[in-house]
Formats: sequence, structure tokens, C-alpha cells
Amino acid sequence: MKNSFLFLLILTVSFTYGQDIDSLKVIEIPESYANRQGEPFTVKRDSLYIFRTPDVYLVNTKSFLAIKNVYLSTLEQDKMTKSLIEKYTETLSRNIELERRLKINFKASDSLDLEVYKRTQATLSNTQRALDFTINSLEKANNGLELIEKNTRRQRRKSAFEKVLFALGGVGIGVLVGVSL
Repeated sequence: MKNSFLFLLILTVSFTYGQDIDSLKVIEIPESYANRQGEPFTVKRDSLYIFRTPDVYLVNTKSFLAIKNVYLSTLEQDKMTKSLIEKYTETLSRNIELERRLKINFKASDSLDLEVYKRTQATLSNTQRALDFTINSLEKANNGLELIEKNTRRQRRKSAFEKVLFALGGVGIGVLVGVSL
């Protein structure tokens, strides 16, 4: 009898409380809510909630708005950071392209410089040959002038000696003619 009384008591209590729960609005928060993104549920007064998620964080309105503002400002900073990274990437790409063009220009300039160097070397070599030829010509001309100068001196001496001989011969003939007459 005791068992049946206890059974009836438990049945009556469950039936009474069971009716109260059914008359109230019960909101079930599923386990998938833990992975949900977006604004959280707003809890209403005098409502029952069954949380199937592993953790529940209760935050008042002011704290929620503060957290939301921090989150939004973080998103703004992320947008600014993305913009800065995009601009930096564009600038970096442009600089890489300019560096590539500069290398091409340097190679072209180097090849032109090499061509100018080769031509300058050829011109210098030709100029050196011309100078050597001119020096040789000048030495030959100088040697020729020395020979001409020696011949001229010899001719002068010879001519002076001949003049002296003619003068002596004329004096000798004049003496002979003067003595014989």
C-alpha cells in the first residue's frame, strides 16, 4: 500500500507540474546555436529556455552593445587593413614591373655602352696606327732633312773651297801673267 501511495503521489505531482510547463511558453535553444553567426537571441522575461548548447553566456544590453561596437570597429579596421594591403600590393606590383623595365633598360644601355666602347677602342687603335705612321714619317723626314743639311754644308764647303782655289788660281795666273809680261 505504501508503494501504491507513493506511486500516486509521484503521478499527481508530475501531472500538476507537467501542466504548468505546458501552459508556459518553452523556447528550446538547439545545439547548432553554438556554431551560429549573427546577433544572439534576446531573452524575454517569464519565458522558459532549454539550452542544448554546451555553454551559455548571459550579457546585459549595455555590455552587448559595447561588444557589438568593438566588433564593428574591428570589421572597419579589417576593411582599412584590406584596403591598405591591396594598395601596398598594387604599389609593390607596379614597383616590380618598373624594376623589370629598368633592368631591361640597363641591359640595353650596357649593350650600347659596350658597342660605344668597342667603337672607341677601334677608333683609338686606328688613331694609334695613324700616330705611329706620322711619327715614322716625321723621323724619315727628319733624317732626310739631316742628310740634306749635311749635303748643303758639304756643298757650301766644297763651293767655298772651289772659290778659294779659283781665287788662288786667278792670283797664280795673274802673277804668272804679270811676271811674264
